Amino acid sequence: MTQTRFLLQRAAGYVLGFVLFYEPFMFFSRLTRDFLIETSFTSIHVPCARIPLANIVTGQWQYSGPTSLFFCLLLTITSLWFGPVFCGRLCPAGGFSEFLSKLLPLKYQLDLKKLLPLLPLRCGFFLGFLFSVWAGLGVPCAYCNYYALELFVGYLHTGAIASFSASLLATFLLANVLLGLFTKGGRGYCSLLCPVGAFNSLCHVVGQNLPGPFKMQVAASKCVGCGKCANACPMQAVDVKNRKAAIDIRRCIVCGQCKQVCPMQAVVYRSNMSKEEANHEA
Repeated sequence: MTQTRFLLQRAAGYVLGFVLFYEPFMFFSRLTRDFLIETSFTSIHVPCARIPLANIVTGQWQYSGPTSLFFCLLLTITSLWFGPVFCGRLCPAGGFSEFLSKLLPLKYQLDLKKLLPLLPLRCGFFLGFLFSVWAGLGVPCAYCNYYALELFVGYLHTGAIASFSASLLATFLLANVLLGLFTKGGRGYCSLLCPVGAFNSLCHVVGQNLPGPFKMQVAASKCVGCGKCANACPMQAVDVKNRKAAIDIRRCIVCGQCKQVCPMQAVVYRSNMSKEEANHEA
């Protein structure tokens, strides 16, 4: 597949995600409410895993509507079996910040992987999100870039900025300017602050203990350690050690960028039950 075709395919996925989950379309909510007992209320908050996760933590899962719980269940199953495909293929917020990072030369961007311990911080923020909700100290949507992007699109459409709270405006600027435009890969918010992304990655890791789930893998005998996959990964989830690429599935969003740029076709997306050779992983 050519690079142009691959990028168009990824862009089409994010457009599909926008049509499915964002106003004024909200096709996911409109379709599921025809099959589930639900009110006529449609909002970006309905197909959102933040609120069901918060309600489960506080023991109030019954207050999540059927569509929200169905979306959370769907997200869990797909992440267990296929990896965080929602993050890497459908999430408009992550796709938008990643796109912004392409507009600035690399020399002007922060390399968060060199500056911060990304994985410990990501786990810490996720646990902090769950604890704050459990303790009644946090609101699930207060710092949500997913929601902030929808409000920004609404602002472009209507010119009304009244819907932006101070926290959401700060979140939008942080996620898309500092952690998007000025960050290598553009996925700084995804790497550090997104609880849904962290939950998807957790499911992905747990799923690898089962026979059959898929993941990005490197065929060690084909890899020449050129580093192109590491440079292309928006989540900085690839390291080159001893001239062999290693993919950290705890941060991988199975976007396929590493597979696309590999000149040796050493990177593959396949089941952990594959009969092929063993793979090199982080």
